[in-house]
Amino acid sequence: MKEKNIENPYQLALKCGLDESVIRSVLSGRTAYPSIHTMFFIAYGFNMTLSEFYNDKLFSIDNIDEN
Repeated sequence: MKEKNIENPYQLALKCGLDESVIRSVLSGRTAYPSIHTMFFIAYGFNMTLSEFYNDKLFSIDNIDEN
């Protein structure tokens, strides 16, 4: 969020058109497997395609927790 100058979950929710509770749930890990629909709109909020979003090093196999 810092890279895209989005200060908080509320701002992201406004940009992507999702409820703030959905954003907070994904960010906190309560929603362990968000739907592709949700991720599409989150990427949209960052002005990115899904491909661009998932191409980030954050999604590298080295960063995936198996638990």
